[in-house]
Amino acid sequence: MKKLLVLVVTVFVALGLSLGTALAVDAPKGPVKVTNFGGKEAVTFDHAKHKDSKCVDCHHNEKDGKYKCGDCHLKAAKDKAPKLQDAMHGEKGVCGSCHKGEKAKKPLKCNDCHKK
Repeated sequence: MKKLLVLVVTVFVALGLSLGTALAVDAPKGPVKVTNFGGKEAVTFDHAKHKDSKCVDCHHNEKDGKYKCGDCHLKAAKDKAPKLQDAMHGEKGVCGSCHKGEKAKKPLKCNDCHKK
């Protein structure tokens, strides 16, 4: 009976590990359009240019299956997530933390990302 229990537990652990690996998502190969749900043009984001960053730096809710900013940061969001504008553009925001403020790695202006 103990051997059967150990076997069943081992099988479930192995299945869980393999399922987690199978569900892992690789970054898209080319640039992607990031919809901003606002008045400005969508941003073209190139994952290859941000390879020094970790996925969770931007996709901080990936464990919940939420990869799109608008899933949590739309103005109508009911949770306590900051509005999309603040989540992206603030000095502590996803983009702003590297591209705005005194400590910017590569300072950018609005039209550098929101091209017309």
